[in-house]
Order: sequence, then structure tokens, then C-alpha cells
Amino acid sequence: MSRENKNKIIKVLASLRDEINFLNYSYYTLDKLQIPDYEYDLLFKKLLSYEKKYPELISLDSPSQRVGSVSLDKFKSVEHKQEMLSLNNVFYSSELSLYMERLEKKLSIESKKISFSVEPKLDGLAISILYTDGFLDIAATRGDGAIGEDVTNNVKTIKSIPLKLIGNDFPKSIEVRGEIFITKRGFKKINSSSDREKKFSNARNAAAGSIRQLDSTIAAKRPLDAFFYTVGHMSANININSQTDLLKKLSSWGFKICDLNKEVIGQDGCENFYKKIFKIRDKIPYDIDGIVYKVNNLNYQKILGYISRAPRWAIAHKFPAEEKITSVENVRFQVGRTGVLTPVAVLKPVEVGGVIISNATLHNMDEILKKDIHIGDIVSVRRAGDVIPEIVSVVEKGLLRKTIYLPKKCPECSALLYKVKNMVFSKCSNTINCPAQIKGSIEHYVSKKALDIQGIGEKLIGRMVDEKIISNISDLYKLNKNVLKNFTVNSAVREDSGKEYEIKLREKSIDNILRSIKEKMEVKLSNFIYALGINEVGEVTAKNLAKKYKSIEELSKAKYDDIILIKDIGPVAAKNIFNFFKNKDNIDIVKNILKSGLFFKKDLKRKTDFFYGKTYVITGKLQNISRVQLEELISDNGGTISNNVSSKTTALIVGLEPGSKLKKANELNIKINSEEEFLKNINYEK
Repeated sequence: MSRENKNKIIKVLASLRDEINFLNYSYYTLDKLQIPDYEYDLLFKKLLSYEKKYPELISLDSPSQRVGSVSLDKFKSVEHKQEMLSLNNVFYSSELSLYMERLEKKLSIESKKISFSVEPKLDGLAISILYTDGFLDIAATRGDGAIGEDVTNNVKTIKSIPLKLIGNDFPKSIEVRGEIFITKRGFKKINSSSDREKKFSNARNAAAGSIRQLDSTIAAKRPLDAFFYTVGHMSANININSQTDLLKKLSSWGFKICDLNKEVIGQDGCENFYKKIFKIRDKIPYDIDGIVYKVNNLNYQKILGYISRAPRWAIAHKFPAEEKITSVENVRFQVGRTGVLTPVAVLKPVEVGGVIISNATLHNMDEILKKDIHIGDIVSVRRAGDVIPEIVSVVEKGLLRKTIYLPKKCPECSALLYKVKNMVFSKCSNTINCPAQIKGSIEHYVSKKALDIQGIGEKLIGRMVDEKIISNISDLYKLNKNVLKNFTVNSAVREDSGKEYEIKLREKSIDNILRSIKEKMEVKLSNFIYALGINEVGEVTAKNLAKKYKSIEELSKAKYDDIILIKDIGPVAAKNIFNFFKNKDNIDIVKNILKSGLFFKKDLKRKTDFFYGKTYVITGKLQNISRVQLEELISDNGGTISNNVSSKTTALIVGLEPGSKLKKANELNIKINSEEEFLKNINYEK
């Protein structure tokens, strides 16, 4: 092809791309239809025909790149150039008033004079998109705030997200943050689709599930949309002074901004907006769960700064949990990993906050008596914190209501139950062979805060225990390819024949499981102690035990009188620890794990003994250091962290919004240090 012809084709392609991108922007972002669908399809087909003939001329901003691409094996990790933060919440007007008081104190301005940019809080999936030289480069999920997953291919399929920024006044490199969602109408369309065997529980899960597809052609078929509301990293500053100006700038670059966003003044303005949106919540075409208030002035935002991983200049005002009426059809008892029985109400299915609820926790027998709940009653249910279903109250007593009784035997293994002294719950006495406790102990052992073994989830553990492949945590180390390759993880029914068939573990899944077990053969002693699942032994207690006893053998021989002397360990926890290691079955399990090759990381030499013999309690939200970092700083230098204030406490370290620990410290005349004062005294530098 001659240079002249090539230049001509490049110009034709550029013209087609620009025209189609403009039509997409008009329709998907501005909601304006410029030409009939037929004409649009002709343009798109023309573009595809040229690109098929000249694939070397396909550009990053070509609309053809939205149709999906080759499937990935897995998502790559992406480190955000600037951390993605979360928001603190308020639920009541009184809490919002306290927030306003804190703003006044920090800014020395009456809150009724402060301008706020207010916006609906979308119930979707947070996304960060890096644009380089104006082109969409990398799109990543929030992840843990610092590192997310690379979902670029999937995000490129969303037509309301620009592949190339409009204009030329954007920084060379910029992270733009927003929320990906699916409208209520789109959600119903997905779930009613005949090719979906399993239904999504709500629109948020549908959006998240679509973005986390390894095959982007699936994401391309889903009705995904996005609103944008802030920026992260920028290679150059944008000459703007307010949040509302930032939104206008984002819009000018081609990003879709929520049309309900508004600028208001003071708490009254915020609450009026909250009430207005709450009234029309059901009419809004997408799910929201509250309102976000942001201090509008960007200079004020800099002054206010951040608390741990949340900005001081923004707060989310959550809507109250939605309540619905249904009936209690039955009650079953669920057995946890420590043997505790929890009554669960079986409900007539009802939709609450976009999720079908058919079960709700009843907490314990005392709660059932307190709320006078019976089988057959008409009850009000909600999702506590928009997550856990619970019964609020009895609305109408059933005519044939039946009393709920605690069973005499464990529903999982038929062992006798016993009531725990001075507690409101009962437990299964079969601590070693109860299937529910075995499953729970293994789930705890592989969990992130314990040994963090990847690829072994609740369903897989359940099947392995039921099929007697594993009977305790030490059996995890006996797993191999021969054991797992014939293992049935599920069963399904063929649509064509109606016959049931077995689903076995894929070889790749088996390799991932075995590799993760092998990678976690060297662990911290404190993690292992926590992973054992001893009742009342949390992360802090496990760390204190690992500090006192330098090996698991040493801990197993510890006497009750010695354990009780360790700070932050009370008589109940001390008795549980002592009894755990006096149980031969537990000792055998630990020995088998160690025989499998698991060993403990050597403790690094302590930096100093600056805090030796001192016990600290932390309360409130920290601003200059994370809680984990502060705990490690004290622990690494010989100190002890406690969860409770007592006469043994050396000092209470107080951040913002301290809890009841501050009151107790004052009552006991315990020394109180502000976070700033404490860090200054130890010459801490970031």
C-alpha cells in the first residue's frame, strides 16, 4: 500500500472513530440520540470492515475495542497511584450535627456557612481508571484500597466510559474514580434472561460479577453504566477550586456525572437534600443507599485532611434499613465452629433492599423470648447494616403460633447440648467429631487473618468434610492431586436430557490449592495460634501468647496460673487456652500439622525495650498512623496491646471520636495520651 493510500485510510478511520465516539458520548453520557440506529449500525460496520482489512491501524480509542476480547486466565494486581479511600458513615441527624461541629472546630468557620457538594451514594462497584495522554490505560477495582484487580478489558466495554478524553486540558496522567452500576431495569433484564441458570441477588452483585468476568465478551453483553465523582493521582494540578468545579471538569472530558448532584449550604441544606432524595428513592432508576456530603472548597479539604483511610471532608449519610413484612414458617438451629447454636428463622421469601430474604438470624433464645417470636407469626424484617437479615419485631401474632424450643441434641451430630454458665447460648458437647464444628474450624484455619490459604472456600470444605476426605485441619496437609482429581465439588442437571452429572475440581484449581498450602508452610506463631480457633483467642491475644511463649510446644505446657498472668487474658480465655492443650485430640492435630512440615518464622530482634512492661489501649480514629501500625510499633518495642481498660493499663491512646474506653480510663485515673501527643513523645516520623 502506497504512503498516499495509507494516509487516506488513516484519515477515513480517524473520521469514523471520531464520529462514532461522538454518537456514543451523546447517547450514553448525554442521553441524546443524534441519528437512527440503522444509520449508526452502518457506520459501525464500515469501521469494522476497514479495521479487518487494516488491523495494524486499529487505535486505542476505536469503538471496536468495546466488544470484548480474548479470555484471561486471571486478573493481574494493580497498585493504585493514590490510595482509594472509604467513607465514614452517619445514620442520624444527631450524628451529622457532631460531624458539623468537628468541621467548625477544624476550619474555624460556622458549619451553617460551609458549602457542600452533595450526591447520591450509589450502591455499585468502585472503580479507578488511569488515563495516560488522554487514553484509557488501566482500570482497576478498589481491592484493599492500595492494590486492586486489573479489569481494563471489561471496563472498556462500558459505552458511557470514554476510551479517549475530550479536549486537551487534562493532565498527562490522571486517575479518575467512580462507581459502576446496573440500573434496576437492566438488573431485571439480566435475571429474566433464559441463559442464566443462577440469578443475581441484587444489582450491585450483578455489576460486580460482570466486571469480574475473565471473559470480557460477557461483560460487553451486560447493561453496565458508570458515574464519576473524583480524581486520585494527577501528574499536574487542575486549576479548579471546588468539588462542583471538579465535576464540571470531569463532564467536559467526557465522563458521565450524576444529574442529581447539587451544591447546598450547611447542615440544613444537606438534610433537605437527603429528605428529598429519600422520598423519590424508589423512582430513581438505579440503587442508592444514602447521600454523600463533601466539603465543596478544595482548600478546606486540604486543611481537613484524612482520618486513617477516610477523608475528614466527606461523610456518607446512610438511609435507614428497609423493612418488609413476612411470616416465620419454621426455625432451624445452626451450629458454629465453637459449637454455639444460633436459631435461624425460615421466612416466607420476601424482597428487602433488592435482595430476596428467606432466612433471618434470631441471635439466641433470650432474644426470641424478648421479642416474643413464634413460628407462624407475621414479622417485620430488615437487613441490619443493609447486610445481615434480622427480625425487627412481631407485627401480628399467628393464630396457630408455635413456641420455639431449644433442641436437646445437636442437629448436626446428635450429641447432647449444654448451657454455658452465665451466657445466653448453648453449645454442642461433641467438640471433635461434630461436622458443623469441623467445617467451621477449617474455614477459620484457612481464613485471611489466620493462615490465608487460597482456593479453599466454604462450599469446598463442606463437601470434603461430608465425603470424609478431611476430618480436621491437619488433614489439609494430606491433600494431593490423586485425592483431589476425582473429588466431586457439585452436581448439576443437563438441560437437554434432564440427567444429573457430577462437577469435578479442575486441574488448575487443584494446582492453586496445593500451591497455596505449600506457600503457607512458614507462618508466624501468632497466626498459627489464632488459626487454631481457641474460643476467646483473637488476634491480639494470639500475639500476646506468642510473645510470652516462643514455641507451640512451650504454650501447650503452660499452666493456667501462668496464662492468667498475661495481660489482656481473663479467666475465661485462660481456661479455654489451658483446656485446649490438655485435650489429647487437639495435641495430636497440632503434632500432625508440624510433622507435615509447617514451621514458624523467626522473630526479628526487638528494636528496643522502650515499652517493655507497659500496656496500652487504643480508642477512636487515628489520623497519622493506622491502628495496625501503632499496635506493631508498641509490640515490636516490648509493649503489650490490650482491648480493655483496666487498672493494669499504662495509658489510653485517644484518637477522634473515642468510645466508652475514655470514660472508663477517667474513672480509673488512667493516663490519657492524644494520638499526636503519644507519637510526639516517641519521636515517631512517617
